[in-house]
Amino acid sequence: MFGDITTNPYHLETIIRSDLTKALRSLVPEMLEEARLAIPEHLQMTDSVTSVSIPVFPTMVHLVARVSNRAMIGAPGCRDEKFLKKQVSVAEEVIPMSQILNWFPVFLRSAVWKLFCVTVGAKDDAVRLVSPYVQSRIEYAQQVDPSQALDNPNTITDLLLRYAPEEDIKDVTKLAVRVVHLNMAAIHTSGIFTTHALFELARMPPQQVQEIRAEITAAIDSEGGVCNKSAVGKFYLLDSLLKEIGRFHSLFAVGSSRVTLREAVIADGTVLPQGSVVAFAPKPLHHNPQVYNDPDTFDPFRFAKLRRGDNTAHDIQQSFTNLSNDYIVFGIGKHGCPGRFFAALKIKVILSELLLSYDIAFPEGASHTPKPFAFNIFTVPNPTAKLVFTKRTV
Repeated sequence: MFGDITTNPYHLETIIRSDLTKALRSLVPEMLEEARLAIPEHLQMTDSVTSVSIPVFPTMVHLVARVSNRAMIGAPGCRDEKFLKKQVSVAEEVIPMSQILNWFPVFLRSAVWKLFCVTVGAKDDAVRLVSPYVQSRIEYAQQVDPSQALDNPNTITDLLLRYAPEEDIKDVTKLAVRVVHLNMAAIHTSGIFTTHALFELARMPPQQVQEIRAEITAAIDSEGGVCNKSAVGKFYLLDSLLKEIGRFHSLFAVGSSRVTLREAVIADGTVLPQGSVVAFAPKPLHHNPQVYNDPDTFDPFRFAKLRRGDNTAHDIQQSFTNLSNDYIVFGIGKHGCPGRFFAALKIKVILSELLLSYDIAFPEGASHTPKPFAFNIFTVPNPTAKLVFTKRTV
């Protein structure tokens, strides 16, 4: 589907696992600026409009795509609506198609995929549309002091250029394919979490929402009025809300699938023959009463209550991005999602801006528990459910 990125995944192995996390401090101002510009546009707010009712999930997916790409390729590329729409379509086409391909014999899958690309072609269009912006980052890297580009990257594509082989730099399409692939992982999952968070915020008592706002404001004030990475790191209530969403609203029925390369025996004595497919089921783990008190109740501050406030290992264990055997939203062990720190930061930046600028509520008479949409093993928020966003005057 994506060329040689599976055989030479340098965009994942080094950049996302190490360099991106280190670069987040320099990327926060860029994402924050883009969120402030993009939110009123995506909510269709103007000086004369103070309240709107919009379908949340598709709006948040496109908002996340724009903010993500401010970090991915920079401005003005992140504002190219043709590219963003095609990029969003890639995951919406590729992920279901990956499931459909399993219905065909192995020898037919390549032909079926090529036919699909010819008739739909979102990936190829996205690669074509993003290529000029990737080329501009190549030209930027060639013009500036190399140490400056390395120490203060303006985009994730700048990080990509650190490890790209010469043949990829000479053929911009190869780099563009990797950008599209990274984008595919960066947009929809973050859009899902953002949407769930907004639904939960609309359900929460006003006092709890105000507590979150107060903590966000206090964190920003503690950094001299600047919403930087350190300030976002102090959004403990928002962090707890996101972790509880991951616990309570499972994105998938099973995940982290693996194939046994040889016969294996698990702890209860069950023998798994070579070639067995093994996967985790999140819901039983995340609703285990031996681990989580009152597990069938959604408690937005569940993990914040467990913090001691000393920022030690115990507090870190309560954070949204922490990996554990009892919380597998991001996988576990060395195969845990390497982009989770970027995703968490981006979601918090967007949500904090929304919370500080708008009151959020369900439309009058609308269900407060809109039925999610399920496909195969995946579950996503209801794509037509709306929320009302009203400009705050305080």
